[in-house]
Amino acid sequence: MLSTKKGRIAVAFLMACMLALPTSGRAAEGTAIDWYGFFKLDMAYDSARSSHGNFAMWTRNYPVDDATAITSITARQTRIGFDVAREEMKGKLEFDFYGGPSAENKNFLQLRKAYVDLPLGAVSLRAGQDSDLISPLVPATVNYTVCWGVGNIGYRRPQLRIYQQSGGLYWGLALARNISPDLNGDGIVDGNAGTPIAQGRVAYSLQSGDMKITVGGSGHYGIMDSPGAAEEDYNSWSANGEIKVVVNPKLTVLGEFYTGSNMATYFGSILNADSADGLASSGGWANVQYKASDLLALSLGGSLDSVDEDDLAGEGARSSNLVIFGNAQYHLGSGVKTGIELSHWTTEFPHAPAGMESKPTSLRLQFSVLGSF
Repeated sequence: MLSTKKGRIAVAFLMACMLALPTSGRAAEGTAIDWYGFFKLDMAYDSARSSHGNFAMWTRNYPVDDATAITSITARQTRIGFDVAREEMKGKLEFDFYGGPSAENKNFLQLRKAYVDLPLGAVSLRAGQDSDLISPLVPATVNYTVCWGVGNIGYRRPQLRIYQQSGGLYWGLALARNISPDLNGDGIVDGNAGTPIAQGRVAYSLQSGDMKITVGGSGHYGIMDSPGAAEEDYNSWSANGEIKVVVNPKLTVLGEFYTGSNMATYFGSILNADSADGLASSGGWANVQYKASDLLALSLGGSLDSVDEDDLAGEGARSSNLVIFGNAQYHLGSGVKTGIELSHWTTEFPHAPAGMESKPTSLRLQFSVLGSF
């Protein structure tokens, strides 16, 4: 983690670079750079402690009938990005301020995306850090983590990707960094000693008038090596499905499901730690989005993640996680919109100690103001 001094230097340097750029400028050798982003304030009230406070991924267990309510206020989701183009090459560099633990008024940068994209004949090459190829859809939430840890999988990692969009057909293959734990404690991440993660996705879209339907499937597989563990080689894998139906310009219905093993670094398995014996989990989510007017957007959905209890051990292990949410976002003008979201969380702890709730619940009310540029 960066020291406070280094973190401040990094932020100051990035801001100086931004201020030096025009809205759309041309650097040497014909490079065009456009910068974008938004400022965002989030205020949240949890009737019981959530996983992280500033955002929620599950509800922490608490003494029976003795939940502690928490209020959180943060601007960490504020985002800064740059789109770069030079001839046929395109690139992206993007940050937010969730870069590790820090004081709430001294946040560190987090690299979200940093990649180059280049067409190579009929296919395109993408190299750098980007979102996972698998399970690409996300529900519309005010909560920062878009149902991660509660049924929605996929994050960001360094990768080399080849893909093609031909008419309604999309296919892609990627080789990605195998981010994993160090189960045997030898100081070598098990994924580094194993094999990179292979990811693949295929999807097909059909359109008739205003309606567009996209159906897809994806998956990943990787091997981790942990010498000295009960099982030296263990794996991470998933098989996933997706559907998105744009009914008309106002109404969209979408969702995903997954099943797999050792899914923590993909934000599956309720982020229970990976196991050399495998940690089986499955989940999914559904979301209805409705554009009530040019100023008002509504979203309603639910998400569920479930882990095989036979694979779990420890008092903090989580076997089930459910959220039901609804939100409204309203444009105030000049690129500023406000949002409000109500969500209900239920998390199950099958090995909770005596005196602690085994199935704690929480009601979360979140308010946001976002100004884009």
